[in-house]
Amino acid sequence: MTQEYKPLLDAFPPADLETWRQEVERLLRGAPFAKKMFTETLEGITVGPMYTAKDTEHLPWSAHFPGQAPFVRGTHAAGYAQQGWRVGQEFLSPTVEEFNEAVRDDLKRGQNAICLKLDRATQLGMDPDQAEKGTVGLDGTSLSSLAELETALDGIDLEKTMLCLQPGSSALPMAALLAALFDRKGAKLEKLEGSLGCDPVSGLACKGLLPVNMSQLFDELAVLTRWAQVNAPGVATLPVHELTWHQGGADSALSLGLTLATAVETVRAMEQRDLSLEETMGKVRFRMVVGTDFFMEIAKLRALRVLWSDVAAACGCPAEMGRATVHAQTSPRCLTVLDTHVNILRTTTMAMSAVMGGVDSLQVSAFDEVDSIPDNFSRRIARNIQLMLAEECHFDQVADPAGGSWYVEKLTADLAEKAWTVFQEIEAGGGVVAGLLDGSIQKRVADQAEKRIDRLATGRDVLVGTTRYVNPAEPERQVRRPDLDALHARRAQDMVRQRTAAAHEDHLMVLKRLEKIMTADQETLMSALIDAAVQGATVGELTGILRHDADTQRQVELIPLRRDAQPFEELRHAVKSAARRDPARGKIFCACLGNFAGYMPRLDFVRGFFQVGGFEVASDTFYTQPDEAVAGARAFGAAVVVLVGLDSTYAELGCATAQKLKALSPAPTILMAGKPQENEEAFLAAGIDGFIHVRSNLLDELGALVRSTEVGE
Repeated sequence: MTQEYKPLLDAFPPADLETWRQEVERLLRGAPFAKKMFTETLEGITVGPMYTAKDTEHLPWSAHFPGQAPFVRGTHAAGYAQQGWRVGQEFLSPTVEEFNEAVRDDLKRGQNAICLKLDRATQLGMDPDQAEKGTVGLDGTSLSSLAELETALDGIDLEKTMLCLQPGSSALPMAALLAALFDRKGAKLEKLEGSLGCDPVSGLACKGLLPVNMSQLFDELAVLTRWAQVNAPGVATLPVHELTWHQGGADSALSLGLTLATAVETVRAMEQRDLSLEETMGKVRFRMVVGTDFFMEIAKLRALRVLWSDVAAACGCPAEMGRATVHAQTSPRCLTVLDTHVNILRTTTMAMSAVMGGVDSLQVSAFDEVDSIPDNFSRRIARNIQLMLAEECHFDQVADPAGGSWYVEKLTADLAEKAWTVFQEIEAGGGVVAGLLDGSIQKRVADQAEKRIDRLATGRDVLVGTTRYVNPAEPERQVRRPDLDALHARRAQDMVRQRTAAAHEDHLMVLKRLEKIMTADQETLMSALIDAAVQGATVGELTGILRHDADTQRQVELIPLRRDAQPFEELRHAVKSAARRDPARGKIFCACLGNFAGYMPRLDFVRGFFQVGGFEVASDTFYTQPDEAVAGARAFGAAVVVLVGLDSTYAELGCATAQKLKALSPAPTILMAGKPQENEEAFLAAGIDGFIHVRSNLLDELGALVRSTEVGE
């Protein structure tokens, strides 16, 4: 006899949202559902506890497939199966020889795109012998001539390897060197794929002052874009950087709105220089930053594609021109110096957000790059994060892996709406440059940065290993940084030798080629630059000729590049410095009063609170009498004593213990764990100096403690 099969779910009553809510409210035991189950993000988006199909039924793209406008689900129909994302790790090697050694090694081990970031001096258009001390080799590779570019890229097949250059304001001279290199090698420039250009708006925001006026930089980008349209069609020449806004502290909505406004400003600038939308839109490449808010970062990348598609449609462009090309990097703002290996976990979640968000190429930060030049080991770990996502997690086999999630789709829509509002406000104020000139954008970013730090300091957000779950016995790290003064001197000597080694006739040839640049028009300028580069002209010489009569840019208040952990790291450093001078000022004694089992949750909070500041915390003994607690405090020799107990215990022992502690010489600072109720005045009168509790601002409280014990001197 054959048994009839019945689906297992048929044995259970159908679930509904109201039944689920009733069960949750029962488990909350009277706590308000709206308060406990909904979260307000920094962007002002309310995240609910559960999403259903009803939350997404109004979305205009709900029936769309990957590869269809507005490209929320990706710009390719087959997703990564058609074209996997490029593994484009960045190298911070200060010299071209070190860069070449690192990149050739990593290309053998899974990397398939080269990110060459030039140092501060070269980005400003200066050769090492022209640059200020401290800028040569800073945050990138020092490179000034065709010979040095050839050394940097020696042994690399540039026709088959994506090349992403970050030349700063030296984009046009670097393009000339690159074209000269292809000519020397006999390679076909039209086969080159990658990016080369600069973002003048972002540069102005993060530096406060450009090396030349913005109009001149856009003129140069227009020349570069026209030239690349014909000679290097696979190269994007109009990068739009999110890093300045993100690293400054902006939330995802503000950062995305500013990025969109910057892109529109760039397109307008090209249009004013007689480039068509067809020539411009395909040359825009977004350089986005992915943080640790996993789902928000996925939504940000998807929302960017939607909004850029909308901008293209508003400009009257065909739908295909609204495809956003996106390179992403993991967030430097989220990295920490403390408990550095946790950065490996952070960058893993960031990389996963980037891949699920559908980036075209990705750069994962090395876990130690905050204070060190990454070595082979840290570069390998960062690179392998990407390889694991492809080879072991198989994200390269799925088109739009986040698509269809009701939460992700709703979050994408909410974030896109917030970012579009920001964009419209910036446009109504005259655009992103006008906002930088009047300081309104700087204020908006700074306000968000302040809110971000406040959320960390009050425990609403967490940096693992820095603001919670810290390692109080963490050893000092050995950092790896180049000697910039010595490097500057060596590189300046290199340039002098290069200039003096050539024959007199060669010098005259270079000068003649440079003179041609001064008289070249827009049509012949790039040819003149390439010709001069072939003859040996340097970046500094090419830049100097290009800008010999350019006006200066009006200075603006810069947006400082921040790290979320930095205030907490500075606090830890101050405490440790003080402890070396006077051990008592680096110690916290917990006078644990009353029942051991009862006060343990409060003690755990106190230990974590002070360990964030790097204090040595003694909390192993509990006391039932004030004299015992005072004796323990005297023996430990701490400058600060914290009373830890239940509220009922404080009523019995708190005042007496505080009075006896204040009688010591020198008298310690006395704090009480918990938020006092009706007895606050009595506690203060007994000698309690302050109270710490779960709503305390950690930076404010520990900062005040540092000052009161003269730790900061």
